[in-house]
Amino acid sequence: MKYRLFVSDFDGTLGKAPDRIEPETVEAIKEYERRGGIFAVCTGRMFSSIRPICLKYGLKGLVIAYQGAMIGDIETGKVVFSGGIEYKLAAEIVNYLLKTEGVSVLSDIDDVMYVQERTPYIDFYEHACKVKGVCVENLAEFITRKKSTVLKVGGIGTVELADKLTAELNEKYAGRLVVNNGAPMFVEVVDKRFDKKFSVEFLAKHFGVPYDEIIAVGDSTNDIELLNGEWHGVAVGDAREELKRVAKEITVPYADRPVEYLLKKYCL
Repeated sequence: MKYRLFVSDFDGTLGKAPDRIEPETVEAIKEYERRGGIFAVCTGRMFSSIRPICLKYGLKGLVIAYQGAMIGDIETGKVVFSGGIEYKLAAEIVNYLLKTEGVSVLSDIDDVMYVQERTPYIDFYEHACKVKGVCVENLAEFITRKKSTVLKVGGIGTVELADKLTAELNEKYAGRLVVNNGAPMFVEVVDKRFDKKFSVEFLAKHFGVPYDEIIAVGDSTNDIELLNGEWHGVAVGDAREELKRVAKEITVPYADRPVEYLLKKYCL
């Protein structure tokens, strides 16, 4: 077994919305675990969204949510780590996104999704992630009053708007925040201290696995930090070009079950 820790993104890598993982991939993961491997899902989804999927397919151990801002135990539901964006900065980002016409904004606090209004984009997101948002009158003011760390801020619109806002926010908050796309139409904003790279480092320390025995695989720009570490970073064959540029390896496309393929190539 070349890699003792296998970390996989969910949407477009391990599974597809809302909660599908191919049975052949599930069996490969379970065989990997029977042989002593550690498998972990690392996603931008909420913990309350990804945990039921892991339970459905019998996955165990820790799961990474919110791109690294929350890490929890699948079986018990216990949160073992939680971080995020300072509330004043989160409120500022929400206001910035709300100024752009055609963008629906959401914010995740304490594993609950809050939205300012119900829109077709929010409905689509809820269906894709199997979550339900709580509507508040003024999202930025709500965050300010609550004074809680914000796990993630998101904006959903057209692909063109998502690309525009991603570039603008990355320039405005360089070094403080990570701004990327879990899907082409979705802007995700997380604290740079608690990104997917941080989460792999956390798991490496938690399980006592050296970096050269870790493999991580993803497909979108919110996986750049996941792949851009000292471990072996792999991009799915039909991944975003930005991700392919930082990957150490490009594997088969999603339709060919990349997680199963890599497990068989290196670990089974």
